[in-house]
Amino acid sequence: MIVPDQRLTLPRGARLGAPAVTGSPASRDAVRVAIDRWAGVYGVDPALARALAWMESGFQQEVVSSVGALGVMQLLPETWEFVDTVLLGVRTSRTYEGNVRAGVRYLRWQLDEFGGNRRLALAGWYQGARAVREIGLYDDTKLFVRVVLQLYGTV
Repeated sequence: MIVPDQRLTLPRGARLGAPAVTGSPASRDAVRVAIDRWAGVYGVDPALARALAWMESGFQQEVVSSVGALGVMQLLPETWEFVDTVLLGVRTSRTYEGNVRAGVRYLRWQLDEFGGNRRLALAGWYQGARAVREIGLYDDTKLFVRVVLQLYGTV
């Protein structure tokens, strides 16, 4: 248990921050191909997956957000771990290919959670499925969803 004013120390060799993504930066064409391939595998509309990835990172694997979200699909480390352990049962590579695979699989899960409703699935992606169900959509979530849907079919 951690208590107020307690001093915490990290074990020797421990590092702060999000786990690094590996591999060379991929071209936008390579990312697009990966998105389309995994969308086909998981039964996700590739145009929706591409719009989401473009909104999140502009198809850039090296992007790390201020909250530690990683890669093309901007997966939080705990989300990536959930996908690996619960949805896939394998550890995906920490490359653009693995990030796209995990991200598209997570989008499939969100779509399933919301009965195929794209708007709610995107809201669940951004805000969390539980918060969407219990609270409704935050204003910033509404904006995120609107922009992703405007990108649909353009990237």
